[in-house]
Order: sequence, then C-alpha cells, then structure tokens
Amino acid sequence: MVKLQVWEVLRHLDASAVGSKRTTLKFNKVNQNIELHFPVSSSADICALQKIPGSEVCHQGKSAKAVVTLDKTQFVPEVVNSVISKPKSFWIDSPFCSDIKRQKVLVEFSSPNIAKPFHMGHLRSTIIGNYVSNLMSSLGHDVHRINYLGDWGTQFGLLNVGLELGQVSDEQIAANPIQVLYESYVLANREAEKDPGILSRARQIFKQMEDGDFAETERWEKFRQYTISELKQTYHRLGVVFDEYQWESMFGAKDISSVIAELEGMNLLNDNPDGKRVVKVGNRNVTLVKSDGSTLYLTRDVAAAKHRFQQHKFDQLLYVVENGQGDHFIALKHILKGLDHPWSDGITHIKFGRIHGMSTRRGQAVFLKDILDEARERSTIRQNISKNTRVGSDDKSAEVLGVSAVIINDLKQRRQKDYTFDWEKALQMQGDSGSRLQYTHCRLCSLRENSGARPADECNATLLTESQATALVTEIARFDEILRASYLELESCILVQYLFSLCNHINQAFQHLTVKGQPPEIASQRMLLFTAAKIVLSEGLEILGIEPLEKM
Repeated sequence: MVKLQVWEVLRHLDASAVGSKRTTLKFNKVNQNIELHFPVSSSADICALQKIPGSEVCHQGKSAKAVVTLDKTQFVPEVVNSVISKPKSFWIDSPFCSDIKRQKVLVEFSSPNIAKPFHMGHLRSTIIGNYVSNLMSSLGHDVHRINYLGDWGTQFGLLNVGLELGQVSDEQIAANPIQVLYESYVLANREAEKDPGILSRARQIFKQMEDGDFAETERWEKFRQYTISELKQTYHRLGVVFDEYQWESMFGAKDISSVIAELEGMNLLNDNPDGKRVVKVGNRNVTLVKSDGSTLYLTRDVAAAKHRFQQHKFDQLLYVVENGQGDHFIALKHILKGLDHPWSDGITHIKFGRIHGMSTRRGQAVFLKDILDEARERSTIRQNISKNTRVGSDDKSAEVLGVSAVIINDLKQRRQKDYTFDWEKALQMQGDSGSRLQYTHCRLCSLRENSGARPADECNATLLTESQATALVTEIARFDEILRASYLELESCILVQYLFSLCNHINQAFQHLTVKGQPPEIASQRMLLFTAAKIVLSEGLEILGIEPLEKM
C-alpha cells in the first residue's frame, strides 16, 4: 500500500514513529485528504521527511508533528484490495505488525475453583484472557491456553462433610454438579460455625486425600469430572476453548519437595519462630510452608510455573487475574528469579478490576449460567419488540446477542478499572453495545441479497470518490495500527472503541452510498467497499471472542 511505502521511509528516521500510539491515519474532512500523522523528534527526521512527497512538519512548542498526505487514487484500491485478497491476515505484513517478534505464549485464565460458583471475577478473567489469546494468535504468536482449576485444600474435606450432612447422592451431584456441590459446601461451613468438630473432620478427610486414600480420592475425582463437564458447557456458550486443563493437585508432594529443596539450596528459605518457613519479598515475609508442614497456593504456583517451562519452553507466561492478586504474582516472580530462572522475566500479571451490580431478575446472581440465561432472555424480548429485527425464543441469535452484550460491555472498559454493570446499557441497540456491532454486521451481510449487486473483482478509486467512501477506507486502513496499540497495552477497549467508530463510518456510508438501483459499475464498487468493511468488523469481533451474526 501507499501507507507501506511511507513507512519504509519512516523506518530510516532517527526516531522511527512506527508503532507509536500517537501515529495514526486520519481523514481530513476540510480538504478531503487522507493524512498520516506521527511525531518527529529530531532535525535528522525533518531532513528525511523532505524526501517524502506531500509531507509537512508542524511545530507545536518544543515538539513537532509530521503530516504526510497520501495519494487517494493509489491508497483506496490498495487498502480495499489487500483486505479482500487476504481476509484473515491482511494486517500481518503491515509495518505496525510485521516487526512484532513471534513468541511462544502461555495464557492462564478463567481458573475457577471446583465446587464453588463461577463468579463474576472468573467471568472477567475468562473474557479478557480469551481476548488476549485471540489477539496474540492473530499477530502470529504461538498461543497455548491453560485453565488452572483449584481442586485441592481443606475445602474438599468440608465439601465431603456437607454431602454427608445433606445426604446427597452421586445421582443428585451428576444432575446439577456445581449447584449441588456449592450448596453442600455452604451447608458444611454453616454447620462448622456451630460445631468445631466439623472442621476437624474436614481436615482429617483432606489429610486422607493427601495420603492417597483411595476411597476419598476416587470420590474427589468424580467431583472434578462432574464439574469440568458443566464448566465446558458454559465455556462453549462463551465461545472459549482451552488447550489444556491443569489442576492444582497436579503439583503434589514430590514437586513441592523439589521447590523447597531448591529454595534451601539457594538460602532463600527462612525459619520463623512460629514454625513457618518464609521467603523475603521486599519488606514482606511470604509464607511458603505453614507451621503444620502444609504448603500454600504460592508454593504450588512456583512448581506449576517450573513445570510449564519444562513442558513448553515459553517466552511469555501471562496470568489473567484480578488486581487484588498483585502481591501474589510479585512474590511468584521474585522467588523464581531468586532461583535463577531467567525465563521468569517473561511472567506478567494481566490485572483487571471488579464488576459491581450484576444481578438477575431472580435476585443476586451467583452462577455465570444465570447471567448468560438472563442475557439471552432479555435479548429475545428486545429483538421481538424491535422494528428492525425478530428473534424467536429458541433462536441461536438470541443466545449470541446476549453473550455479545455481556462481552462487549466488559471489554469496552479499561481493564484495571472497576465498573458497574447495567443491563439497559449493555443491551441497547443505539449506543455503544454488542447488539449495535452485531446489527451493523448483519446489515452488511444482507446487503448483497437485498441489492442484487456483486462486488467488483478489483477496486477502482475513480468510482469511490465520495467523502463517505474515503472516510470509510481510511478507517478500514487503521485496523493494523489499532491491533498494535491494543497489543502493546493488552487493552481490549482500544479495539472495541475502534469497532464502534468503524460502525459509525459504515452507517454514514449506508446513508450516502446506496447500492440498489445504481449503475452496475458503481454498485459493484460500493459492494466491494462494504465487503471489505464487513471483513474488518468480523475479524475484530472474532478477536474479541464474539461470533459475528449474519441474521438477527
């Protein structure tokens, strides 16, 4: 593209602007030009810019900005044709993306606890982790998705006690595993407040599990399988697939002993007077072994990280976990660096804030299934009263629309900020919502059928001279820079806001660039432009983890 030719010159500047958040394409409504804006940081840059036709430097105080006017007659067809010719990878060869070093990346996300509700923190981890994985895959990384499930600890002794107290059968558990196991766990905790012996019994049961008691271990294995089967149904509804399920219990006595021995060998483990064994992390003493000899989640995380590097030789290991676990991951990375594992530099905690105010018509939501059911029901009602759409209560579209609403409402937020969920805003058709993105995509899909026009084989810029066409092409061309910006910060809201902007340009084009009833040569060019816009919108939705609808 012409855009690429300009970047080839920019690569030779003293302070290249490639990849800068301040570098962007713009459509100038005043002079109808397509302009490339980027920062200039040295006199050598200014001299180099003189070699680029149509460039000028604007001085703003101590800083300077370059503006390069692009040739629309070349730019428009090269953008449109590149999208059409490589619909699944047109951004990869862009200078914004081509210099990204492809790596082996492990992403741990979702990671609920067995027999506990899939709460909204896990929803955010699942949605954000899926987006991060999709984005990295789209940019050429080799991504491995891990769901690390909590299936170990005294809570499983409590769970057994609760099942005994409630006289729950295996058939009842199999019918509704997460709900039944959770209710049994709550029952045991409630009764333990009255009877201290229950907690002692729970510890005894878990000790039997640690010692390999066959009967207890066999039952615990059933709990795991029941739960994972139901979780997979929920993940399917969200469009999330994992490459590997790992369990906290995978890292048992042998792995833990190896970690402890390694820490002792490096003189990193200190003994407290109270019997605890701790590691110094900054100003904190972090416990790895309790006074009774049992280990903590952090100890198993150290063992898990070592195992993952041995298995995958990763370049990056990303943990998508809420803000409140920051100290945990600081300690994890500190310990691994202290053990002289240089690969620990690739560990990153992808933090996120909390969701407030998410409840259903039936009261405060505990399970994610309730939220997804509610979203589907509300979407059905909305679509059935809409003038533009009709969705039956058994239509898959209602399910996809509901999931889209929940995902977009989450991903349009800054990742680390808490936010309050609002059903009305999430499902609105006119504002910035998943429903609006889906509706625009459906309009693009139905355009060919409704107009009877076929897209042209090649783009002819002389037939796409309207300002709305030029503005839409410019917005399409920004996709690669948006992907890079979203990648550098791992902020989904950058991509979401771009898709909202893209939809605005598409809808402006719908109003002024009619296809039906136009001369064939004009109709086919406009159809080609709208086809390119549909590809970009579809790819953006898929990276966010949303299935694009064709009808609604």
